[in-house]
Amino acid sequence: MFNIMKTNFSLLFYMKKPKNYQKGVAPIYLRITVNGNRAEVTTGRSCEPSQWNTISGSSNSRKEEAKSFNANLDDLQKQGIRGTSAINRKR
Repeated sequence: MFNIMKTNFSLLFYMKKPKNYQKGVAPIYLRITVNGNRAEVTTGRSCEPSQWNTISGSSNSRKEEAKSFNANLDDLQKQGIRGTSAINRKR
């Protein structure tokens, strides 16, 4: 008999403004949720709130630097997915 475990997994990029935030860039965090357990890590990147798309979890600017910013977030997402896949294979 096979023992198949289903893993609920999600990644979310979000902007986290400091409590005393007034203006300027704010840091972008990555929330990883596995089976209801959450962990948050900073991406090391920041963005202007007016250029952050909450729904897509990416910058909505059309500038070249925004393309690089979004590519970096995509790489982080891929690394997270690969890490989770590796953990699931070891079960």
